Amino acid sequence: MEKRSGAIKVFLFGTGSMADNILRQVNNFSKNIEILGFIDNDSKKWGEFWGRSVYPPSILLENSYDILIIMSDVYFDTIKDNLVYWYDIDKNKIKNQRYLLKMLLMDKYKNTEDSDIKQILKYLETNEISVYNQYVEEEKEIHTVYWDRVDNLPYIWFEDKKMYFPYDYKFQEYEGKKVVKDINCEQQLSSPHLYIKDDIKIERGDVIVDAGVQEGNFSLRYIEKVSKAYLFECSERWIRPLQKTFEKFKDKVILCDRFLGRINGGKNVNLDSIVMGRLDFLKMDVEGAEVEALLGAKNVLLNNDVKCSICSYHKSGDEEAIKDILSVYGYRTETSSGYMFFYLDENIYSNLDFRRGIVYAKKWVTEWVK
Repeated sequence: MEKRSGAIKVFLFGTGSMADNILRQVNNFSKNIEILGFIDNDSKKWGEFWGRSVYPPSILLENSYDILIIMSDVYFDTIKDNLVYWYDIDKNKIKNQRYLLKMLLMDKYKNTEDSDIKQILKYLETNEISVYNQYVEEEKEIHTVYWDRVDNLPYIWFEDKKMYFPYDYKFQEYEGKKVVKDINCEQQLSSPHLYIKDDIKIERGDVIVDAGVQEGNFSLRYIEKVSKAYLFECSERWIRPLQKTFEKFKDKVILCDRFLGRINGGKNVNLDSIVMGRLDFLKMDVEGAEVEALLGAKNVLLNNDVKCSICSYHKSGDEEAIKDILSVYGYRTETSSGYMFFYLDENIYSNLDFRRGIVYAKKWVTEWVK
């Protein structure tokens, strides 16, 4: 285990599915990262994994190293506690797998000329990797959670309206109370995930589509202003809370609990089969199904002048695919400022790419206000 000059010596703890997925994607580690081997508690796994030796934890007492990366998010705390307690491992040397991701990311972009990426790398020198990087700040407003005993659902007050959550939702705690923090953090003006900007906004009387509603905070903010709202949410656990949240506005709300995509039938639905007439604003955040959903919205987008805010960060290459589709439909596009880093993408280790959060669009015939 002789150290390469200048290299950071790293042990990887765990040989499970996460470690396997990561090693499948990382063909070659940077010359600045020297993988000494794997550690595993299971003696049946001691031997070899992905061409490297697998050792018992006791090897850590016999060798010098810089960092120990635990390759399991689920059991991170348990494994870390055991290593510190039983093997007297320095807790400051123990990192999660996102630390490995950060190391690879910073090495890949060390010579970048992109000013936005340079700023992110500077931020990452002293901060953990995150989806929004340095672009959003923690919200000062904290929403206390209350319980509706009649409907057996928790709720918060959001802009003078009740917003409900699933009964088994895991809330944060603050000063002895259940709370919701950062409900609007992704919609801060500095956020690369900002739906509303310049003339991409909702006007009084608009017909809107909110695809990927979840708790409904986006539509709830504008529900009194719009004339109709189509809400799409395929997660079953959110349907009853959404029904309660928008109960007072049910005369103008259509709630659809199917998967939004290109085809129509069964649990799948497309926009063209639901929105038969006018549409003024389209917000779409459907966990990587945006391209398919746009392909299923051809008629409604061709027949209307729709202001669009489409998420483009879930999959590598989605930004260009979304722009291409909208261009064919006659729309002019631009993107949100700043970059997101969607480390939750199961393939993120294979591309290590920064992505624009939103593609905005309006018809070419409409003057784009800068």
